[in-house]
Amino acid sequence: MNVLQAILILTFPFLSQVIARKKWAQPWLSAIVLCYGFGIVLRNAKVMPLNDDLSTTISEIGIVMAIPLLLYSTNVFQWFSKARTAFLSFGLFILSGAVAVLICTTIYAGTIENVWQIGGMTMGLYTGGTPNMQAIGMAIGSGQERIILLNTADIIVGAIYLLFLTSVAQSFFGLFLPKFKMQDPVAEQANLIGGQVFHWKDSLKAIGLTLLVIGCTMGLVWFIRGDLSDTALVMLTLTACSIAASFSPAVQRWESTFETAEYFLLVFSVALGMLADFSVLVNHGSAIIVFAGLSLLIAVVLHSFMSYLLGIDRDTTMIVATAALYGPPFVGQVASVIGNKNVVFSGIIMGLLGYMAGNLLGISMAYLLETLAGL
Repeated sequence: MNVLQAILILTFPFLSQVIARKKWAQPWLSAIVLCYGFGIVLRNAKVMPLNDDLSTTISEIGIVMAIPLLLYSTNVFQWFSKARTAFLSFGLFILSGAVAVLICTTIYAGTIENVWQIGGMTMGLYTGGTPNMQAIGMAIGSGQERIILLNTADIIVGAIYLLFLTSVAQSFFGLFLPKFKMQDPVAEQANLIGGQVFHWKDSLKAIGLTLLVIGCTMGLVWFIRGDLSDTALVMLTLTACSIAASFSPAVQRWESTFETAEYFLLVFSVALGMLADFSVLVNHGSAIIVFAGLSLLIAVVLHSFMSYLLGIDRDTTMIVATAALYGPPFVGQVASVIGNKNVVFSGIIMGLLGYMAGNLLGISMAYLLETLAGL
């Protein structure tokens, strides 16, 4: 069954691309949505027994392979023209998350025991994702059971919003947010994702370079820390090595690197979907799950509203929200749906900033909530 599970994870992405390319499904059912949905259905329909360790391992391999491939076509100098907007949007999302956590913590002060801990961990979720949430939970003395329950709630709620981001969100946000624009129209066209011809030789070269980059990353992190347990350091080093490789003119000229990354992102999506067990929602239908959903809704609405007021473009708003809520691994998924390579670097950088700042913000928020009105 493990072999069958691995085959499904590795082959369904090709089928999803065929379905999307030939328009055999509704337009909002992109290849990523199909892969994510396929994994979720297999998990929750109990069609076959699934090995969570195998799904986790393949998802990690998929995202580690995808990130360098996403960054090879990045023009770092060109990115600085949009850096101010990305940083502003990220700051607005942190502010939105803080307000959402404060509101929800106040609402559930008499319902959830030690709700200040849930608030602090949720703040971590909005500035870097699950790694921050778990670290904050341990730092403020929240029990492992509560950490697991909030993590499960986040998977369920986060899965719903991720499906929105990778399906109809671009059209929705486009109703009230301006389109992304580069200063150079030629550069803007070059950053659009898509093409009819897939360049296999360039793809294989890029995969070979990616394996080398990953090897260098692991070696550097091991030399610095003595192990590979520091996710933020691994991601930071992997990004730095990938950007260094992107300065090579030869690497910049390679075709189909983003499309190659997309395959690994689709593999990641199938494997991740297989980890989303919705039965937990039925078995643990608690206020924590409602807390997670309501706080996410408030944060997203506030962030979108402030983006509208300040004229921040649609693509930056979406990619920053993705980076803040899910971290760098999910940036490529949304960038692929948007069809804009230029936002990838912004998303990954914002996600890394979230990794670095999330623990401090979450722990500070938790203790602030504890002191406010006996929360």
